[in-house]
Amino acid sequence: MATLGSSYLTLADRFKRTENGKIAAEIIEMMSETNEILQDANALQCNDGSNHITTIRTGLPSAVFRKLYGYVPSSKSTTEQVKDVTGMLETYSIVDVDLVDKAENPKLFRLSESSAFIEAMNQKLQETIFYGSIKENAAAFDGLAARYSKKSTDLKKIGSNIIDAGSDSSDNTSIWFVTWGDLHTSLLYPQGSQAGIQHKDDGIMTETSATGGKRKVYQDHFKMDVGLSLRDWRSTCRIANISVAKLASNDAPDLEELLNKAYYKIRRFAKTGKTFIYCNSTVLMYFEAQLKAKTNVNFTIKEYLNDNILHYKNIPIRECEQITCDEEKVS
Repeated sequence: MATLGSSYLTLADRFKRTENGKIAAEIIEMMSETNEILQDANALQCNDGSNHITTIRTGLPSAVFRKLYGYVPSSKSTTEQVKDVTGMLETYSIVDVDLVDKAENPKLFRLSESSAFIEAMNQKLQETIFYGSIKENAAAFDGLAARYSKKSTDLKKIGSNIIDAGSDSSDNTSIWFVTWGDLHTSLLYPQGSQAGIQHKDDGIMTETSATGGKRKVYQDHFKMDVGLSLRDWRSTCRIANISVAKLASNDAPDLEELLNKAYYKIRRFAKTGKTFIYCNSTVLMYFEAQLKAKTNVNFTIKEYLNDNILHYKNIPIRECEQITCDEEKVS
């Protein structure tokens, strides 16, 4: 299972290759500060316009021993075709002309004023990667929770890669093992489009209030065309039904035991990708609390992208606040 050194291009890498200049560099830095997924995930161009069609193998052909002069029965593998869509995530930043014109560097000042809008896009992207649902919002895309939504004992079904932490309440959260890579889980962008955030300077516009008043403003348009493809569900795993309340109690679930179950679920299938563990800060806090109570060689503090973070069996544990603490029970 590879965690470091893979050669695929992340969304930030592709963004750097398609835009130049100080403004683009500032946008990348602002996004990466609060969106670790952009540092981790590979970006794949759709193969069908704004959609991505993937053929997933769901069964293997049979093989038999044959006697001399005997026959081998015909068999074939079974596959399923999946179409993933992309959505358009957009926002506009508006700043009063007089504020901008008095700044030493007007363009960078406008960008700093746009930071809240970029952060809003960041959070919405992360939220959709985990909880997006076309049923609830046809303009978005299905996230991981929509796919890993129902447990199963059938090893041929995606629900077999859901580990149940045992909670029956609705104050639950999840821990995710996600393996990024072209053959695994990927972020998508449409054919002919730019990967990452597209920034357009709309210049000076006239804004009209509800009462008819007018003012001059600078307008910036930020847009991201993005989707999610899950080519091999076996290399990603959800640890679901973790009660946040129980984490603080004496009968808290053993987080290491849960990680171990998920690790062995995906280990054989994740070797060609790059695996990360995602959880929110509450879970991460209880990870460290449980580790203090025992000596453990599976967890280490290691450097990753110039930051010292917790690793489990050399897999970086990444903090994502968009993984909520109010998930319903996954049955």
